[in-house]
Amino acid sequence: MAVQSVASARQLTASGDGPGLSLWDRLRPSLFRTVVRLAILAALCGIWEFCSGRVFPVFVVSSPAKVWTQFGHWLSNGTLLPNLGVTLEEAVIGFLAGSIIGCLLGLVFGLYESVAKTIAPFANALYALPKVMLSPLIVVWFGIGMGMKDILAALTVMFVVFYNVWNATRRIDKNLLDQFHLMGASRWDTIVELYLPAAVGWLLTSLRIAFPLALIGAIVGEFIASGEGIGYAVLAAAQQYDAAGVLVGIISITITAVCIDTVLAIVQRYVARWQGEGEL
Repeated sequence: MAVQSVASARQLTASGDGPGLSLWDRLRPSLFRTVVRLAILAALCGIWEFCSGRVFPVFVVSSPAKVWTQFGHWLSNGTLLPNLGVTLEEAVIGFLAGSIIGCLLGLVFGLYESVAKTIAPFANALYALPKVMLSPLIVVWFGIGMGMKDILAALTVMFVVFYNVWNATRRIDKNLLDQFHLMGASRWDTIVELYLPAAVGWLLTSLRIAFPLALIGAIVGEFIASGEGIGYAVLAAAQQYDAAGVLVGIISITITAVCIDTVLAIVQRYVARWQGEGEL
């Protein structure tokens, strides 16, 4: 027993969770990884700057210096932030609508197996259909305003959330479900106490996957028909052979998506701890 205790203490110390470690010892691995990542980024930017105009034409790949200059120009003339705000608004509305609809459909399919068996082929067919092919019809039905982008974003999100929530409900222990029924739990109690806690982990994972898809749906809609949004700004820059402008749009939307994914990851981590599953 004493040998096992010593071994456990050594494992805790080696993993950085031991009580005897100083703040510097706990932060050092994270700081080291951050320095390595910054060094890799700096090296890539240096190689890119060197190759621009020497190995590849500048108008094709631009350069970090030109991208930085164009970034400042777009900030100063009001091109970047208003268009980025429009795209985020479209993506968030579509994300919320698609997530709610997908979650509800997933719960319905999980609760009513007969409905799932009947409707599943149609759901699979709609999921397999490339959503971009629906965009001409959506433009005809809803015009070229924000509603069209919201619908495209919602369609790309809905099926990801739907399948994850449905899969979570199908994995519920049947014995546990039978115990709920034997104890006289109502349908609402079963949903709140069993189905929702079982689906929340899968739901948060699907949300992290779904938000970048919502951005894709919104930007595709802006490519198709729009007068504003980051997709419109990038398309206008591409038509002028402005590679730096295109890259400013790509980098801006990427940073935004990473920030939102980080927030969702923090929420997912706290929910996992609340459920006693440890960190993800």
